[in-house]
Formats: sequence, C-alpha cells, structure tokens
Amino acid sequence: MRVSQLRKNFIAALRLYPLFIAALLLLGFLLGDFSERSDPILAKDTYYAILKIVLGVVPISAMVAFLLIGNASDRAFLRNNENQENFDFEDAFTLPDEKMHGYKLARIVGREPIFMGLTGDTYRSDDSSHCGIYPDHVPPVKGCQCGFHAFKDLSEAIFERSIYRTAFLFDVNLYGLGFVYRRGYRAETQVINHMIAPKKCMLCKTLPARKFVTKYEFNDSQPGIWSWQIRCSVCSSFFKPADTLSLDQMAQRLKIKII
Repeated sequence: MRVSQLRKNFIAALRLYPLFIAALLLLGFLLGDFSERSDPILAKDTYYAILKIVLGVVPISAMVAFLLIGNASDRAFLRNNENQENFDFEDAFTLPDEKMHGYKLARIVGREPIFMGLTGDTYRSDDSSHCGIYPDHVPPVKGCQCGFHAFKDLSEAIFERSIYRTAFLFDVNLYGLGFVYRRGYRAETQVINHMIAPKKCMLCKTLPARKFVTKYEFNDSQPGIWSWQIRCSVCSSFFKPADTLSLDQMAQRLKIKII
C-alpha cells in the first residue's frame, strides 16, 4: 500500500475514535458500570480496565503511528527527489505530451481577494510560478519543489481539503514545462478554471454556505493577514458589509467561476 493511501486510511480511521469512545461510555452506562449496582452485567474492574486502555494506550499508539507514517512519507519524498536527478530535461520538446488537468487547494486572502498556496505564495487565476527560495529558478526545477502543484485525482484533493479546513478546492489546468508524478503534476504556469465551493458553512458545518466573509488573523508562521471563509447566513450575520462578498462578487474579484 502506498504511503499516501496508508496515511489517508489512518486519518479516516482516527476520525472514528470519538464515536468509539461515546459508544463505549454508552455501553458502560447500559451495563450498569456507572451505577451503584453491586452486580453489573460486566464487572466494573474489567470495564474500567478496557476504558483505560482505550483512553490511554490508543492515543499513544496513534502518535507513534503518525511518526512512523510521517517518516515513511519523508523517505518517499526524498526518493522522489533522487529519482528526478535521472530525468533529462535538456530538450523540453522530447517530453511526453500529457494534458495536465487537476485539482488543488489554496486559501483566499487579502482585502482585495487573491489566492494563497499552502506554502504561503500568492498568485492570480492565470499566473506563472516563481521560486521563493532561489530567485534564479524558472520553475519547475528538478531538485526543488518550485512550480504549481495539482492532484490528478479529485478524491485525493477532497481528502486533503478535509485536513486543511481553511483552504478551498479548485479545478486547474497546468501548462509549460511540467513534471508528472504518480499523484499529480508540477508545472510552470497555471490557470484556475473554477472553485468547487463548499456546500456547508465553514464554521458551523451545518447550514448552507451563502456568502464570503473575511477577518484579520495572526499565526506563528507569518504576519497578520485577511483570510476569507464561506459562511451561512447565520454565521456571517455579525460581519460588517465591508467584510463580506456574495458568491458572484467573489467570482468577479478572483476572475473565476464558483460552482
């Protein structure tokens, strides 16, 4: 099994942990282990031992598993970079011809909305990539991760979106010199076709998304920045009109379609 698939399955299983805890507590209640009964269906000592294992051993085991999967992912990343050294890009016209259509994640930031990649680089809906580490690079460059990235598979991008909750999902085409990987692409230029907008509010996760709102956020990795989310009518009601945009207005500002 690929490391990416293993990571995906592990995170999906981990999300069931709170439900498992709730079910275990409900079971204890129904079996009488939380009552004053002297003869519960399941012995209290046995039930409490199971509860301690689930609450103590499972989280520690999960952290160890995260470290192991992360280490395996890092090794796979290094192997991928090493394999790039065997590529010959001296003649770009000998590269295989493949349409690079895919899906990616990005945030929307700024008082005047603009796209921001997960690495912190900003760009427009139709743009060329620039390397933020080596200014002399014309992305993409082997041995470096500069360039626009995109997943081949929509399901991969949707899963990553479930982890990066402040990011949006976009349908893109990549052009120019590009690298083709198992899971996606890395290329020189990018055109964003449209946003696949969340159907539910990004705050309450329940009501239908109605409008975009922005607020000023601080974090450890960068100075404060205006960050946009899409909210329902209730969760956006306390924002000033100057800090809100309708879906059509956001589409016009970003020069893309929102579906």
